[in-house]
Amino acid sequence: MADILERLKITIPIIQAGMAGGITTPELVAAVSNAGALGTIGAGYMSTHTLKDTIHRVKQLTDKPFAVNLFAANLEAFSTDVDEMQALLNKQRDEVGIDTKENLVKVKDYLQEKVYLLIKEKVPIVSTAFGALSSVLIKRLKENHIILIGMATNVGEAKHLEDMGYDMVVAQGVEAGGHRGTFDIEKYPSGSNIGLITLIQSILENTSLPVAAAGGIYTKKQLDALLLMGASGVQMGTRFLLAKEAGTNKTYRRALMKASYEDTVITKVFSGRPARAIKNSFIDEVESSGLDILPFPIQNELTKDLRAAGAEFAIADLQSLWAGQGVGALHKEESVKDIIGFFVGNTEVKTI
Repeated sequence: MADILERLKITIPIIQAGMAGGITTPELVAAVSNAGALGTIGAGYMSTHTLKDTIHRVKQLTDKPFAVNLFAANLEAFSTDVDEMQALLNKQRDEVGIDTKENLVKVKDYLQEKVYLLIKEKVPIVSTAFGALSSVLIKRLKENHIILIGMATNVGEAKHLEDMGYDMVVAQGVEAGGHRGTFDIEKYPSGSNIGLITLIQSILENTSLPVAAAGGIYTKKQLDALLLMGASGVQMGTRFLLAKEAGTNKTYRRALMKASYEDTVITKVFSGRPARAIKNSFIDEVESSGLDILPFPIQNELTKDLRAAGAEFAIADLQSLWAGQGVGALHKEESVKDIIGFFVGNTEVKTI
């Protein structure tokens, strides 16, 4: 455990998850890194220009190491076969007074440009979701002494990351919020849904990589138990959504603080990939429509404007309220310093 912490140049065995979509503000990332843990920029949907600006701002706020999280999957997509889903979504657009959309979707991919930018900016750590990077990109990153962390939801994925030359794996249990990193959604349509304890044990037994645990973690007792099992640390996302420094909008924050442990479901309606969210009427309406959910990233692009309208107009029922199963314990906003203090101090988190 000490070896990987030393390589990451952190003193606290906590990684802040690279949550895409505006949550991981420079202030959040820097505050986590300044506290001795590992802050992560969620760059999955960012343009290269936005990512560059974000990196520069983080560097202004901290001189500590931080990571950037990328989607290893190719996001390049184009489709005109979206008529039925677009018609359903246009009804919802009418209800909230935003423009209806045409039956055409185009998504650009900036992965290679982002990797070259990270090398140029000397970002020390890169994490990836939805698979492993190509051998060419891995070679370039390794030549520049960049540490690679990969997300895995089963042993096969973890072994593949090891074979490709990754330095660390994050084991994402079924309890985790938002998108987990399952490689093959055709093989696992709802994600590879293995509980965290079994997943950690199986990866530790079958690979030699250091492992961080992710999924439903919100107490120091959980952290201590996972370290005792052999994990090198934990990765937390939901726990940081209520950080004062996070980019979580007010409506989303209220939904998190009101949610119970039973309120999350795994759904594809927002993005086309399985992800754990607090259940709302958007999920109910799309799932009950009988329409096929379009694949990622097409579905994600289709729903993007509605989700943005939900944030702008404070409508929780239109938002993708990503949250892990531990959300029922979270009832107030806190600073990053206080959040990390719960895990390294003597205070036990009960109801927060």
